[in-house]
Amino acid sequence: MNKDWFIFKGTHHLGPFSVEEIAAFFESKEISAQTLIWKEGAEKWEPLSKVQAFAFLFQAQIQAQKEVPSPGPVAERRKVAEPKTIELPPARPKVKKEEEAPPPLPHIPVLPKKVPSAVLPEKEAPVEIGIEEDELPPPIPLDAILDPKGEQKFNFDKPKAQARSSRASKYVFFGVAIVFILLVAWFGMNEKNAAINFRLKGVMPVYLERLEMTATKNTPKFEVAMALSLDSNTLYGSTNYDGEIQAVIKLTSVPRRVLGTEDVAVTVKGEFNNHLGKFTRMILTQGTRFLPGEYKVHVEARQAHFINRHFKSLSAISFFKSLNKTYSYDGEALIYPGTPREFEKKITDYKESMLAELQKPFLDKLERIQTFESILNQTSQNYLMELEKAKNGKAINSFEKKFVKEISPLLQSLVVKAHELSQDPKFNEEGKPGVISPYREQVLLGKQIGEMASDMITKTQAFKKLGEKEKLDLKNEFDRRARAIKMQIDLNARQLEQELVKIK
Repeated sequence: MNKDWFIFKGTHHLGPFSVEEIAAFFESKEISAQTLIWKEGAEKWEPLSKVQAFAFLFQAQIQAQKEVPSPGPVAERRKVAEPKTIELPPARPKVKKEEEAPPPLPHIPVLPKKVPSAVLPEKEAPVEIGIEEDELPPPIPLDAILDPKGEQKFNFDKPKAQARSSRASKYVFFGVAIVFILLVAWFGMNEKNAAINFRLKGVMPVYLERLEMTATKNTPKFEVAMALSLDSNTLYGSTNYDGEIQAVIKLTSVPRRVLGTEDVAVTVKGEFNNHLGKFTRMILTQGTRFLPGEYKVHVEARQAHFINRHFKSLSAISFFKSLNKTYSYDGEALIYPGTPREFEKKITDYKESMLAELQKPFLDKLERIQTFESILNQTSQNYLMELEKAKNGKAINSFEKKFVKEISPLLQSLVVKAHELSQDPKFNEEGKPGVISPYREQVLLGKQIGEMASDMITKTQAFKKLGEKEKLDLKNEFDRRARAIKMQIDLNARQLEQELVKIK
């Protein structure tokens, strides 16, 4: 199944998915016909229902709509002709007792007992109201509306109070309107932030998503995300703060988490504009070259106030300079062109190859030391065996022939190779502190073995007759010199084995 379709859900795009997977999402109602989808080569995001590749999902609905019959004229006439049922209100129950009587009617305004016929419509008799005059409310006393001088007084405070109440209502209205506008603006700003979509070419989707997620964060803390382009020539960054922000970014490699053996430090200078920063120039402050991998990120940023941006001459004044904002950020980021999974595999393979590379000189030295030990053991065994059979000094010539034929060529080749390695600039260890078992020591070991064999042949040949005492003296001297060489070999081998354990 080809997985080349992406789904835009919420504020992010998901995928890629195959046609079958998207059909399963639609059937399980995880997505709808209005869900936007896209694949590489398409001009824009389109609803699922408008994409030809997924027309089969809606064929059943279209067919069902075609099969529903429309109502005929007869049914319409029947529907119109049906009489409407009118429900009558319930009959009013009879009042049997005074306590069961319904509540009194609402208060009737008081009118004169007889209304003149001039105010009534024509052809109507005067109306009489069944309320006696003694039931009218008491009259208002005159002193309530007249001052002591007999003049009518007016309440001038009431219009002022009404005016104040009207102004207060206006203030409340304007306050509510301002709060509403602020809420709408805040919501619109959040919606704008949530819809940030960087159109960057040559960046892996996983890193592009991280850049967008950081840019849409509504947190008070200044945050930064970094990503490297596929060609490793451009470094992108995003921040959750809007506007123009000048930044200095320092990248320091995490030990053993870069594709190289040396430590690397890089400084990048540039600007974040509307959440996004693009950096094409790096200053290498440590190491010989930039190595992809994990880096510690330290950002020092500065956002100039709009007054300082538009009036450069004022930015030198301390007051206006204090209006600028500064931010800092510390974190880690994977600066690698491929996916994180690819990096983990590559770093594992690289560590294994680097481990082998680091172990190589020590393993080579250890193998050579073990070869010197084997030559020493073989020489000792041959000499003691021939000495035991010899009756006189000349009988040791059999040992000399065997040594020259079988042992000496190998010993000479080891000595010559060790001498060449000690002189090679790549392996030159002269003057370097802490060097384990240098090659010049192997040259000395080879010379000591050869000199020991030559000296013991000469001393043995000096005896015309070899008795038990002479053989014992020769054997003791050979053992003493062989043990001294063996101690040097064991010391070198032990140091090399310890170093190999440290490297692992």
